[in-house]
Amino acid sequence: MSDGNALIVENPAPGVRSLRLNRPDVHNAIDMALFERIDEELAKAADDDEVRVIVLCAEGGKAFSAGFDISEMAGFDGPQMIAAFERRDPLMKTIAAHRCPVIAAIDGICYGAGALMSLAADIRIASTNFRFKVTAADYGGANATWSLPRLVGPALAKEILMAGQVIEASRAANIGLVNRVVDPADIDRETEELAAAIAAKPPAGVAGIKRLVDASFGENPVAGWQAEYDWMVQSMRHAKTGGADVFDSFLSKKG
Repeated sequence: MSDGNALIVENPAPGVRSLRLNRPDVHNAIDMALFERIDEELAKAADDDEVRVIVLCAEGGKAFSAGFDISEMAGFDGPQMIAAFERRDPLMKTIAAHRCPVIAAIDGICYGAGALMSLAADIRIASTNFRFKVTAADYGGANATWSLPRLVGPALAKEILMAGQVIEASRAANIGLVNRVVDPADIDRETEELAAAIAAKPPAGVAGIKRLVDASFGENPVAGWQAEYDWMVQSMRHAKTGGADVFDSFLSKKG
């Protein structure tokens, strides 16, 4: 279980709030305790008018996040799996609908929930170490159906999600999955510079741009998230499987 140091909260520039995942020994996997901290800090930022931009980043240089903590989830039975999903998946909606622009600085592995968090952000800056995968198809699930098509288009999104493809930095930039790719040594500086530039603009205009661009796709992100969430809950209730059933093969390979 993660401790109180698993999330580092900083203000690197005026108007910028940084939330840094700090579990590098487990590739910044997100357990329930860390999830609660992220959720809490996003809520605090939403209520703080001094915060104009949020940066999601991670410690260690090897992984943004490998996703939700599978070692923890393997101990969940069927009802606990559903309860965990119902509690945690709204995090993606919270990021997408946050009043502040959210920038994800992605250095290294970006799998599972890490990938979903990055897709929910408004802007993604990746290092050359970037490796991205939405893992839901491996477990019979469906994730990022509302967020990935906005970036790469529906046909390519289906290919990536259905096949569970791993996307590396160069391809990510070419298909629009990330805004830019930078050297790992520069990712914090470039992200903070962009965040500071946005934070310096009048917040009403920035908020209007975020809302209007999101609405320009015909269906807002929250509606798309809700459809995926409802499908996943129904699917999990039908399957009635616990974490050990879902993740056994992965944990066997890991061991």
